[in-house]
Amino acid sequence: PAQPAYAYQPQAPLYYAGHPIPEPAKIWYGSTKAEVDAQNGALAQGVGAYKPMNLVPANPGASQQFWCKELNDCYTLRTMTDIETSCQPGSWHTSSVGYPYFIRSKPA
Repeated sequence: PAQPAYAYQPQAPLYYAGHPIPEPAKIWYGSTKAEVDAQNGALAQGVGAYKPMNLVPANPGASQQFWCKELNDCYTLRTMTDIETSCQPGSWHTSSVGYPYFIRSKPA
């Protein structure tokens, strides 16, 4: 038996007399990647995300020891209490493998 023939294209929408033909979809173009990056950079600047700050290990015990780079460029192990009381000024850094260490600075 022969297949029935369609009188219209099944994929095409049907429009009847008296019904308005819909307008094509409105296309909205968003920001480009460069514009989004610029907006995020301006936002970060405004909230202080680029402001340097000294990150300190969280909740170490008083006797927890960390590597400390001394003024003569040697490394020693020092307790957190020792670093906080007698090694200032200085700043905390993170090694390439993730452990924190303290670098002493010459007093101003």
